[in-house]
Amino acid sequence: QSKDTLIEAKHVIKPPRLRQGDRIGIISPAGPVSESDLQPGLRMLTSSGFNVCLAPHVYNNMGYLAGRDEVRLKDLHDMFLDPSIKAIFCARGGYGSLRLLDKIHYDLIKDNPKIIVGYSDITAIHTAIFKETGLVTYHGPVGISDVN
Repeated sequence: QSKDTLIEAKHVIKPPRLRQGDRIGIISPAGPVSESDLQPGLRMLTSSGFNVCLAPHVYNNMGYLAGRDEVRLKDLHDMFLDPSIKAIFCARGGYGSLRLLDKIHYDLIKDNPKIIVGYSDITAIHTAIFKETGLVTYHGPVGISDVN
């Protein structure tokens, strides 16, 4: 690996931790999700003491995508811009994240660090965010994960 592709430890950004009562934004940057599939995860978050904020396009469905690239990207950017949102959880993985990587405003994310959680196709977003900003992200359950 070239030295240019490595992120030095001094540039790693750790997002602020979550506290009960914090707002968690839910986005769908990859595949579509139904309201009925997402409800158990939302109930788990609210019963754990968090407030949930759904992105405007979280339930969009365009075949195998959760809407057009532009609206999925807008939801991601808007969650990072909203100071009341302390963490961003992805509703699901599936295909679609790769289509956003070259359009993400990484400086916006670096200037507004917060927790972002997801897995599967969301791993591409995690990798790109860390590479471009140094922000630590979390490979963890998505909104439709089995919460029982």
